[in-house]
Amino acid sequence: MKSYKPSRLLMPIHFEASTREAHILSPLKNFENDIQIIEHRRDPLTDRSVIVLKGRLDYVKRYLDSDETAIEELATSTQQGCPFCPDSVDKRAPQFPPEISTEGRIHVGEAVCFPSLFAHDDYNAVVVPTHSHKVSLNQIQQEHLADGFKACIEYFSRINRWHPEVKNTAIVMNFFPPAGSTIAHPHIQALASDLPIQANRELLDASAVYFREHGSSYWSDLIEAEKQLGTRYVGRLGRVHWLTPFAPKGMNETQTIVSGISDLSSLSNTDIGDITKGIVNVISYYNDAGVRSFNLAVHPGPFGEHVEYFDLNVRVVSRYGYKRNFVSDVWALQYLLDEQEVFEAPEEVSSKLKKYFE
Repeated sequence: MKSYKPSRLLMPIHFEASTREAHILSPLKNFENDIQIIEHRRDPLTDRSVIVLKGRLDYVKRYLDSDETAIEELATSTQQGCPFCPDSVDKRAPQFPPEISTEGRIHVGEAVCFPSLFAHDDYNAVVVPTHSHKVSLNQIQQEHLADGFKACIEYFSRINRWHPEVKNTAIVMNFFPPAGSTIAHPHIQALASDLPIQANRELLDASAVYFREHGSSYWSDLIEAEKQLGTRYVGRLGRVHWLTPFAPKGMNETQTIVSGISDLSSLSNTDIGDITKGIVNVISYYNDAGVRSFNLAVHPGPFGEHVEYFDLNVRVVSRYGYKRNFVSDVWALQYLLDEQEVFEAPEEVSSKLKKYFE
C-alpha cells in the first residue's frame, strides 16, 4: 500500500492519492501472477473519490468503439418524424406561456428553445442548436453550440424576471444513446429551479468552505496549481481555462473554469465563443480517438449574482460506443455506490488533448 501527496504548492490545494495492488493468477497470462495497480484519488475540493485503473484502456476499448453502420442506420431511421427537425418543431414542439415568450418559443440564430414535453426539473427547456439531423462529432459547429448556449441563457433570464427566486440553473447535453439521449438529433437541456441540483450545490458549498478557511477562491488557486504542475493543464482561451481534473467523474473528462465569472448571465459573447470553441476542440479529440458519444454539463452559480468564491465550470466526459448490442459504462459502482472509475489517468488524457488547443 502506497500513499502520496504529489503537490504541496504555494497554496492549500493537495492532490492526494493512494495505490493498492491486486494480485491474481490470470488465465490471460497462462495463470502467472498478474499485479494490477488500483489508484484511489480524492477530489481536492469535495473529497469525492475515484478509482483510476491505469493500463486498463486497451481492455475496455472494445466497448468504446462504435459500429459506424449502426450509427448511420440510427440517424437515417429516426430522421422521418423527428420532433426536433425544422418541419416538426413548428408543428409539434411545445410552447412557452406568454410570460416567458409571447412567440411561444425562443430563437437565437439557428437554435430554437421550447419547453421539454416531459420536465425533469421545475423549469426545463430543450434547445435544438441546428437544423441538421445527422451530425457526427466532427461535424458539430462552434457557432451552433454558441447559439444554443445563448438560447439557454435567454430562457433563464426570462424565467428569472418572471420568478426572481429561480436562480439555480444547469445546462446539459447528452449526445447519442450511450450518453442517455433518446433522440438522435443534437439537442441541449436547460434546467432551472429555486432548489439547487445536487452536484452544483456540492461545488458551491465546498467552495464557500474553502474560501472561509483559506481566504482565497479555490478555483483561482486550482488554476495556478495546475499551471505550476503542467501535467493536467491543457490550455486557455481568453479567460476560459481547460484542464483534466485530478479525480475525474468519467472517461476522458475535461474541466472548464471561467476565471472571475460565477454565473451564466455574466458571460460575454466572447466568453461563450471561447467556451464553445474549447468544447469543439475536446469533441474533436474524442472523434479522433474513436469516441462517438459524450455528456456535457455546465455548473453555474446563482443566476444574476456574482459569487466571489466560485467560478463557472463546464465538464465533458466521453461515453461507451454505440452498437446494436452495447454495454453501458454505468453500473452499480457508479449508480448506487457513488464511486467513479476511469481507465486512463487524467495526465495521459491531458497530454493527448493539448495539441487540440494549440
